[in-house]
Amino acid sequence: MDFEKKRKENNDAFLSSKIGAVFRDEINENLPLTSTLGKKQSDFVGEINFVPNSNLKLDYNYSLKNDLNAINLHNFETTFLVNNFVNTFTFYEENNLLGDKSYYENEFAYNFNKKNSLSFKTRNNKKENLTEFYNLIYQYKTDCLVASLRYNKEYYSNSTKKPNEELFFNITLIPLGSTQTESIID
Repeated sequence: MDFEKKRKENNDAFLSSKIGAVFRDEINENLPLTSTLGKKQSDFVGEINFVPNSNLKLDYNYSLKNDLNAINLHNFETTFLVNNFVNTFTFYEENNLLGDKSYYENEFAYNFNKKNSLSFKTRNNKKENLTEFYNLIYQYKTDCLVASLRYNKEYYSNSTKKPNEELFFNITLIPLGSTQTESIID
């Protein structure tokens, strides 16, 4: 089942919503146990998209238990654009059969022009109450080449591991493939 409201001027989707589930006569035991697709009634999955203008986009994906008494998944993402600045905020949470993750993620990018950009991304783990990583990336991109300088810092909740820092150069020749240097930081 889906719903879509479009703008009259350019036929772009303004608001859309979709929801779905699988109903079957018999249980199918050949499907994975990590989902409810093999049961007589699967969990409900859906999405809601709201794009009020060219500067703002809101997306929400979800999964509800088949009896509608619990939420298995939230994935809320908002993207905000102003001139060359792009900010994307994500909230993600999974429960029950899907797993046990929960985090906030924010990515900020500045596009100097069509070829050059600088971005910063971080993720905060809600379950462990810690920052998982910081990524800082400068990227040069053409139709057949992507070159980037990346700084990554990862944090761990496990006391036996130390934070890990990496600085490396990555190059991609489209469509041949990608390669990167080993970390410059010891």
